[in-house]
Amino acid sequence: MISLTKMLTGRATVSERITYRNDRSYIPTPLRELRRNLSPVTIINVTGRCNLRCVHCYANAGNPAKGELTTEELKRLIDELAELRIPVLLFSGGEPLMREDIFVLGEYATKKGIKCSLSTNGTLIDEEVAEKLRSAGFVYVGVSLDGLRETNDRFRGVKGAFERALNGLTNAKSAGIMTGVRFTVTKYNLHEVDDAISIVAEKEIPRFCLYHLVPSGRADFSIDISLSERRRLIDYLSSISVKLVDEGYNTEILTVDNPADGIYVYLKVKERDPEMAEKILEFVSLRGGDGSGERVANIDMYGYVHPNQFWWDYSCGNIRQQPFRTIWLEPKDELLIKLRRKEEYLRGKCGICRYKKVCGGFRVRALRAGDLWGDDPDCYLTTEEVRA
Repeated sequence: MISLTKMLTGRATVSERITYRNDRSYIPTPLRELRRNLSPVTIINVTGRCNLRCVHCYANAGNPAKGELTTEELKRLIDELAELRIPVLLFSGGEPLMREDIFVLGEYATKKGIKCSLSTNGTLIDEEVAEKLRSAGFVYVGVSLDGLRETNDRFRGVKGAFERALNGLTNAKSAGIMTGVRFTVTKYNLHEVDDAISIVAEKEIPRFCLYHLVPSGRADFSIDISLSERRRLIDYLSSISVKLVDEGYNTEILTVDNPADGIYVYLKVKERDPEMAEKILEFVSLRGGDGSGERVANIDMYGYVHPNQFWWDYSCGNIRQQPFRTIWLEPKDELLIKLRRKEEYLRGKCGICRYKKVCGGFRVRALRAGDLWGDDPDCYLTTEEVRA
């Protein structure tokens, strides 16, 4: 997750509270601690149930499933995560609000000193649910919107999902919870990015996260955008992030799942302001790059541990058989070990890239394209731009 707003203006909104702890430093100290201590941002998919049927769902969510982690199992896991002093715990799904104990789990984690975030489709957040989330201690609610009304509802598989999601955002914001929109860009909604950001800014939603597509679950490369489109998109997002700040809006623009974005912005800024560019590169070296298996951990609803939430076809262990801290801090899994030293294994353009230690491509997308250690197919940087 790369904040274009933070890099280009020095300002942040949600990130300032749930990620950074030293507001006076351009490069937040806890990010150094995070890399050194391997205390990961942790995503728990608490259920596979969902009230929608999104065409690009990485979890292939929908129907109820047997054998999901119980409340007590999740509490024991939260105890471990609290001991590890993880920076953020993200409850996801499926739709996490379909678990009756989600408020109990959020409150339990909050009392353990963990900052809790909710990843939701937003359609179930009425005023009562919003107040329950606030009372449980959730500091952030991220709602998925993938276009304007017609496009979003087609993606979500349910008519009216767009309006219900916007109402959910409004209710959460009115309850005093920080909110944001998650927008996964595809060839079907690329033309609506600008309008989506306008809606977010006008509604004073403090965060807009643009996710690059990761082929997993029901998503595949066939709906992805081209490299030239992606490059122009980052140009636009960079300019709009500065424009929003200049015009007094309080919406932070971030991109997710394509670490090349940080390097591209660095190279563009270097052309006009080398001093600022060096600050950006330092920021990217700590906040950018693919954190899978190192700064990011995912635990699914059955207790399997994955390098990230898009990698469910590979498990590093199961918390029902081993403590999470053992799986994570004393790894025996070969993939987990190699991901933490990935620059040693990279091939192709990623292998010769001068920025491979701070970027490294998005490995699971490279895997989906046929070579785990090969090129990230969504990297739009040229060989000339990255050659060492």
